[in-house]
Amino acid sequence: MSAPLSTALPRNTNALFAHASRNSERTIVPINDCALATDAPRPAFYCVHSASGVAGTDFLDLARLLEPTIRFYGIQAPPKRMPDIEFGTSVQSLAEHYAVALHKFQPEGPLLLGGYCVGAVIALAMADKLRELGREVGPLLMIDGVPENTGVALSRWKLRYWFELARNVRGWFAHGDLMRSRTLRSLIWSISNNATAIGKRAIGLKRGQKLGGGYAIEGIMDVSRYPPVHRSFVNRLFQALFDYRPKSYSGSVIVYEATVKPLLYLPQIGRIWQKFAPQAEVVEVVGTHISMMHDPYVHALANDMHKRITAFFSVNAA
Repeated sequence: MSAPLSTALPRNTNALFAHASRNSERTIVPINDCALATDAPRPAFYCVHSASGVAGTDFLDLARLLEPTIRFYGIQAPPKRMPDIEFGTSVQSLAEHYAVALHKFQPEGPLLLGGYCVGAVIALAMADKLRELGREVGPLLMIDGVPENTGVALSRWKLRYWFELARNVRGWFAHGDLMRSRTLRSLIWSISNNATAIGKRAIGLKRGQKLGGGYAIEGIMDVSRYPPVHRSFVNRLFQALFDYRPKSYSGSVIVYEATVKPLLYLPQIGRIWQKFAPQAEVVEVVGTHISMMHDPYVHALANDMHKRITAFFSVNAA
């Protein structure tokens, strides 16, 4: 079973991330305490970073709820590689870099892989790379992320699109991240972001698309706290997401989709997955893209993932 609601953060959390930051060339980093343990082996889950490239605080709440039975590892973009302007320019190159690192980190046994946000797309490409290396890859556990260039998204010219967008407004006010943070900075950023989104939509641009060509993550994600080198990497990664064209996927996929969408944007994550990965099973999680990873919403996510990870490794052990 997962940890109870009252469980505190792992006692080694501060040392854990200090260790990870000192080893800035590392790709695979332990997130919870049992990932650091050297005693009896336990099931391991590897989760690819979000758009930030960092496998740290995004996963902390989820990882602690999988204690003490599941080792949780984050797959991150090595900070020392970020200044390289070629690093992160394509999903395929990142997937190959991460797949080789994971193959070396765990050279034997089945691998259970997933990703959050952009990480879901990279994990999809990694699965193919790992199979080319002769590895067994279990069901992909994808958290609120999907490739962009699939050609199966519901068109905004369809009446159903606008009906679902309108239905989302009530949930956004109840569960939106702005409603939870209630800070002046988040209010200003949200108003500016939504005003920009309205303007872009009026002239026919996609969310994140720049006037004159290309894509940038500003307006979708607040990257002002990152240094210039990190911001550059995030934008390269964002462009790579829109350039990537996935192949159909016949393997098992579990898709965790946030039920509350951004106010003026309607991601169709589960619907798109089921079009190019017919075996995909969609599990809805109350919350937004951000809040589903934190209290109180993360408990539902952790409970479902715990059951699936345990079941996969139980079958393999048998």
